[in-house]
Amino acid sequence: MKVVKNFERVITVPPEGAALSPRDRETIRPEMKNRIERVLITRKLIRKRVKALAREISAFYRGEGRLEMLFILEGASIFAAELAQEIYSAAGPEVRSQSLKARAYGPGLKDEGEISRPVKILYAPSGLEGKRLLLVEDIVDQGFTLHTVSNWLESEAGAEEVRICALLDKQLRNPSPAVKKMRERLTLDWVGFQIPDRWVAGYGIDAGEDFRFLPFVVIIREDYYRQGG
Repeated sequence: MKVVKNFERVITVPPEGAALSPRDRETIRPEMKNRIERVLITRKLIRKRVKALAREISAFYRGEGRLEMLFILEGASIFAAELAQEIYSAAGPEVRSQSLKARAYGPGLKDEGEISRPVKILYAPSGLEGKRLLLVEDIVDQGFTLHTVSNWLESEAGAEEVRICALLDKQLRNPSPAVKKMRERLTLDWVGFQIPDRWVAGYGIDAGEDFRFLPFVVIIREDYYRQGG
């Protein structure tokens, strides 16, 4: 497992995972081991990187009376809550946090060579016109949801500016040309970790609604869920 010493820039996580120190270990309960392959990012390392992100964001928005944070349900809720607290601790602006819910329709697991998935915004707060928004996302995979939401905020909701903070940025192995082009058009202003192209869960992110509660990020055993659990 990679030991990380610098928390002030994007951390690239190898497939074997990353930790704060050789002693930074997490325990997977025996009943979960048929569904979890390994820990990818430990809780202590997440906490360090979130603090660093908060310092960067606080410096960027310094002088603002209030920071309008909008996070995407359900996965980004834990990340957004901790990020808002750390922005306060870093002497950043007061955070007004609201949620938006969107759903991408398609198979549960992504298919090789996917071109697109329809995304529907199920709920969004009103009064976003003319606002400078910080959009918080848990993970950027193929990017269908984030692309749709950010475009909607600018074109339909009338936001003045949309900046994006993502905890995880997945480095896709073989994206389709359409997905590659869409990802290239997405500007991620702040990123916590770049991760390998594996199915992950924990820290608010689910695998078939499992593991949102875990305080760290794990790699999922895909075969378990492909076979219907």
